[in-house]
Amino acid sequence: MAVHDFTSNDEQRSGGERSVNPPAESLLLNAAYKKSGLTAADLAAATGISVGAIRIALSGLRYRDGQPKATVPPDQTLARLASALGIVPSVLQSIGRERAAELLGEAKSTAIAPDLDATAAIAAREALTRQVLAVFSTDELRAEINRRTGSEG
Repeated sequence: MAVHDFTSNDEQRSGGERSVNPPAESLLLNAAYKKSGLTAADLAAATGISVGAIRIALSGLRYRDGQPKATVPPDQTLARLASALGIVPSVLQSIGRERAAELLGEAKSTAIAPDLDATAAIAAREALTRQVLAVFSTDELRAEINRRTGSEG
């Protein structure tokens, strides 16, 4: 599974333009993302955030008129991604994101809120299953099921 480093794309421009540094939140999210083995699509499924918004949050950059601009993820986005990536509230507090840490703590303590870690794991397993099943034809899968169950036809 290919994991993309979203902070490495076009951070520095040639021709004397000043480089844009991503915010600390994005560096933190991207490091956890790379360790997770999840794809942006897996995170989108687990968090309900669009793939585009996830990529912006992970890179910390948004392009306007062809120029990169540092973009700080909103508290709700940061809390959802942090939950799915296993980042604890104290880490968010350490980078000055108290409100996001509070939202993350509430999400982890509320029984009604879905377990985003489990949802991310399920999304990852589903993606892996799709990759494995794509290797085999439908006829091959049916033949294997028939072989295992001892049924014909």
